[in-house]
Amino acid sequence: MRVRRTIADRSRAVRVVVAGLALLALSACATIPRSGPVVAGRVVEVDPLSGVVQFRGEGPVPGATPVNVVSGFLRAAPGFSDDHELARSFLTSARQLAWRPDAAVSIYPTTLNVLKVKEAGAKPVATATATPTPAGADSGAASADVRDRAEVTWVTVTTPIIAKVDRNGRYQIEPPGTKVTAKFGLVKVGGQWRINTVADGILISAEDFGVTFRPFKVYFGDPTRRYLVPDVHWFPGTQNNLSDNQNDSLPTALVRVLLEGPPKWLEGAVITGAPANTSMAIDAVVVDDEVATVDLTDQVRTADTRQRQLLASQLQATLGQLRINSVNITVRRLAFDVPSRSSGTNDPSQPDGQPVVDPRVDVRPVLIDAKGRLARLDGRTLEVRADVAALGVPGANHPAVANDSSAYAVLNADRSKLLLQLPGAKVVQLVSSANLTAPSFDPQGWVWTAPGTNTGWVYAAAADSGRIKVKAPWLKGADVVSMRVSRDGTRAVIAARVRGAAHLFVTGVVRDVEGRPQSLTWPPTGLFPSLQTVRDVAWLDEDHLVVLGRCTGDTPKCTKDAAEGPWIVQLGGIIDPVGNPVSGAESITAGNGEISVLAGTDKGVQARFGALWDTVAAGRWPAYPG
Repeated sequence: MRVRRTIADRSRAVRVVVAGLALLALSACATIPRSGPVVAGRVVEVDPLSGVVQFRGEGPVPGATPVNVVSGFLRAAPGFSDDHELARSFLTSARQLAWRPDAAVSIYPTTLNVLKVKEAGAKPVATATATPTPAGADSGAASADVRDRAEVTWVTVTTPIIAKVDRNGRYQIEPPGTKVTAKFGLVKVGGQWRINTVADGILISAEDFGVTFRPFKVYFGDPTRRYLVPDVHWFPGTQNNLSDNQNDSLPTALVRVLLEGPPKWLEGAVITGAPANTSMAIDAVVVDDEVATVDLTDQVRTADTRQRQLLASQLQATLGQLRINSVNITVRRLAFDVPSRSSGTNDPSQPDGQPVVDPRVDVRPVLIDAKGRLARLDGRTLEVRADVAALGVPGANHPAVANDSSAYAVLNADRSKLLLQLPGAKVVQLVSSANLTAPSFDPQGWVWTAPGTNTGWVYAAAADSGRIKVKAPWLKGADVVSMRVSRDGTRAVIAARVRGAAHLFVTGVVRDVEGRPQSLTWPPTGLFPSLQTVRDVAWLDEDHLVVLGRCTGDTPKCTKDAAEGPWIVQLGGIIDPVGNPVSGAESITAGNGEISVLAGTDKGVQARFGALWDTVAAGRWPAYPG
């Protein structure tokens, strides 16, 4: 886990002060020093020709020891300029051609004492075996490799890691205590040590990862086609305008993962406009004057009108993150017809019929005021809702409201009943079960809750449709603490205790053709492996959550003795603390972004102002719509 960082304009260099350059001074069987002077780090900038962050540094130094060579290679690995040219300079000529740095990324903490390096003493080799010269390689250089292989050695690097990124850019946080061991084989080339055995992929510090990589969203559609749903991927690069250079690797990578379809945990919950087996006919997205041309294979021609419109919206939203203004779809360089949209919808957020990205919510949360009445909070002003006064039953708690204010819900005193009221109508009891979680509305009008002691079901209910038992067999035996449905209705986040251990899951919501909820997808995705306790969770925006809990790990405030503090968790991304912990917090909610986070306590509603919290209203259990 680490704190998010940003990169300034491409033309501006960013200097990172790193105390870890002592790595070059490592000796055999040593660790990076825990003390010493702070020295200037390498210069980091954005290559104006590629739009990709690069690290300026030096190649191998004559006479460098094997540990020096491996250390230099690790320091150079974050530099993506010219296909890792600097890092490849530490490899033998044959390995330079074969090494695939994009295969995987392992991220270790940015501290001075995590990398442990050990060298096995150099040993003579009785018979040097020639390595076949790869096609296109310099035969003289390859011969030099063979002549010098009278001496070999191994350097082993062991480090804890906090996350991994696979070849498709999917980020996975690792459980505390996870370690990796990388083994480097070295031989002499022209009298100098070079690496000839190294696994594909790179090992990178959290500091360098934060400078080099950025999260990009690949969009799919919800089944109603009202919303676009993000799937986050991490790639080297920036979110600056790509139209003034020739870099097409990032747009190409994003289109490739879009055409591969959603991740397994979202299968059945989202749709795509790309027919099965559609791929790029030309393996590059061409960007010219802020227009991207995506050339596809013939399979895309089987798409009907609605699929074509959705695919165009997916591509535009995905590539629009790169400030690409429009997308031109072709099929083997021939025109591809995408009919224009008409509104045809009563949704005011879709004036032109386009699917909505990152839906907004009403900025007025609901709460239970000091007199037990349901009210809405506008700034610091409470407005008691007389049109749903019947929900103010003795001990009413954990209120919820639909985003269009068409329905309100609460739990009764012992959380055994879910009560719903439409403004001006009678109260309806929708669900009865023990220890129900706080209710949550989806955009289709269903209100969700889950039994605390779970038997493999959660509930979705509506005033005109009754209660539905939604299958979630993987939850059987769990103690569900909180469940919230996303604002696009395609995902649910669940905080639970399983055999006493705290977990945070995100899962897809599968519906039938009429939009009735059917099941939660398997397998769910675990989001916060270092959670020690969890009390509540809420959606912050389309791909971020705010979590009330305590964790263990190497992040400040993430210790077993710390108070339960709010954390922002990105789906498929990093975790950040939200200001200071809130004393006595019992619930958490968020509207449109970090500045809208509210915490509920038994002494009032707390709002965040910078790192601090202040009481803004008397009452408990604030909840933004949804």
